[in-house]
Amino acid sequence: MNALPPRQRLGHLLRSLAKQLPDQLDGLLENARFRDGASALQRLADPAHVEKALERMSPEEAGWLADLLTERWSWIADVQLEPEVAIVAPDELWLGAEPIRVPLSLAAVGLDEGFEAVWEGAVLPGPPSASATLLARPPEDKTPGVARVRAQVRASVKGQRCVLIAQAQVTLRRPSVVVSDDRRRLLVQDHTGRPAVGCRLEIGPDVHLTGAGGLVDLEVPAQPGVSLKLEGIPAGRIPGGNP
Repeated sequence: MNALPPRQRLGHLLRSLAKQLPDQLDGLLENARFRDGASALQRLADPAHVEKALERMSPEEAGWLADLLTERWSWIADVQLEPEVAIVAPDELWLGAEPIRVPLSLAAVGLDEGFEAVWEGAVLPGPPSASATLLARPPEDKTPGVARVRAQVRASVKGQRCVLIAQAQVTLRRPSVVVSDDRRRLLVQDHTGRPAVGCRLEIGPDVHLTGAGGLVDLEVPAQPGVSLKLEGIPAGRIPGGNP
């Protein structure tokens, strides 16, 4: 089973498909009947085109599409994946006032055992290793926060030495909650004003999931002074009570 995270897995599959399938079809794509299919494969060979498509997908959608394409490819020819390595990291992190440390690891396809990596970017310094620790610092003011990480992976493929590059970026967000005057509607967003959709909001002992636009609607008003936490990060209190 491919151990890459869903979006990386789909991107890897598309690159492998664009490279391997034309040879596997032995010139069939040169036939005018398959002109559209040949054009589609050429688009998949464009990294910018693939990355743009992946940005619009949720991890669940990317995983589903990767499974579907793998199955369809297997109907035509053997699935032949290129060697690949990816950094396993969260897409985003919610932070409070202090930096946090998050473990990172590498997932690989087609590599011999025993690879290691030199890590760069927002990681704690350390010797070459297959793992690292992300140091995520809270973003300041309303500036979008991003932690970038790069790993230069020294590996071998079927006994032949090679170097692969893996990169990842983690969006850093600080929570902000706006409470309506009647304390029945809460608008949850990050420090830049971007809505927090599908996130866990704790209002005292009660847990709610934010909906479209980062909204939470309550049947009864929240109690003044009750604490707020978003994804476990303190986000203030309901106005009107003593802290």
